Amino acid sequence: MMGRTHMAFGFLAGMLTYPFFGANWLLFLPLAVLGSLAPDVDHENSKINRMLPITRWIPKFFQHRGFFHSAFAVIILYIVFYSANLKTIGLPIAIGYAAHLASDCLTQAGCNLLHPVSNFRISGFVRTDGAMELMIMGGVLLADAFLVVKHFL
Repeated sequence: MMGRTHMAFGFLAGMLTYPFFGANWLLFLPLAVLGSLAPDVDHENSKINRMLPITRWIPKFFQHRGFFHSAFAVIILYIVFYSANLKTIGLPIAIGYAAHLASDCLTQAGCNLLHPVSNFRISGFVRTDGAMELMIMGGVLLADAFLVVKHFL
């Protein structure tokens, strides 16, 4: 999926989960959106690599939809933040990250959540940047807008 769709999914995941943690939405939601872009750090032209040029070396050593698109990466990321006593930052980033992985499972290219342990890939029916992705993004944005109105107005 494209970065804009991942951001919409990350925002939705943040909106659905922040109340359960008694979190400050002003910090939680932007971090969830940032986390939703993080797995694509392994793609040269990704939105995250355009935003954070320091990460541009990563695609030279990791294949796209490899390790960074596995459940292991999100678990390690959360453990790092947890160990540094930064749970309030690590949790929303991990939630956004997981939302990215879940949405990539809808695409034809799919996602191997157990890479490098297994070759099993979950694949869906959505062509990246195709009409179906745009329709799904529209639906997610409508859900985002509904939740914003419900929570804040």
